[in-house]
Amino acid sequence: MAIIGAIYPNDAWVDFEAKAVVDEFRRFLPEGTDLISVGTPNPAVDNTVEESIRLAENGDIEEAARRLLKYEPTAFAYYCTTMSFVRGPGGDLDISSRITVATGKPATTTSTAMIRALRALSLSRIALASPYLPDVEGKIIGFLRFHGIDVVRSLALAWKRDHSIVPPDEIRLLAESADHPAAQAIFVGCTGQKLALHIDAMEKKLGKPVLTANQVTTWDALRLIGVSPRMSNRGRLFEKVERCD
Repeated sequence: MAIIGAIYPNDAWVDFEAKAVVDEFRRFLPEGTDLISVGTPNPAVDNTVEESIRLAENGDIEEAARRLLKYEPTAFAYYCTTMSFVRGPGGDLDISSRITVATGKPATTTSTAMIRALRALSLSRIALASPYLPDVEGKIIGFLRFHGIDVVRSLALAWKRDHSIVPPDEIRLLAESADHPAAQAIFVGCTGQKLALHIDAMEKKLGKPVLTANQVTTWDALRLIGVSPRMSNRGRLFEKVERCD
């Protein structure tokens, strides 16, 4: 069985809240695949650019990957948008490279997957929704623009912390409010957001693709392990069969 080794920053701390985050990852898994996860420590401090850079570089990600190795994952995925874009273009590839050096296995990150998914759907203009503080929101906009993606509208909740427990209805409303006539799609940043069961309804309401951080990360990880990421009721991205580059 193909297994994704999932690493994520755990700001939930409480067991059932952390389980809800991982359950969201699993909602994008087709039959015949599995996922084993580990959370890295995320201190109860504001999720600023400075703190996010520290967490991206402090070695916890590689150590988490090493600990997952005993479960023999086929590939790894780092489920965090912020830590993979906050250092700018190339910061995402640095994380996946460090995981590969530590484990000998291929790896992807949420920000890498975000760009690959947008390109797979030929999207170049999006609206953006997230729970981020303004400084972090500015970083993701810059990251997207570097990769040729124009952010025509951006709305953020400006939550200082606890992103993994944002109520799904709140982030869904924000995402729908972020829509703009010039946007070809909506992207919802942050892997703490739980919209897997809402994507199809949102796409029908808005008439365009809706992509989420967890959706694109699992999609790209499935490609890495040689599995066609095709499922019903998980948005247009999962209706498109893509082989790994």
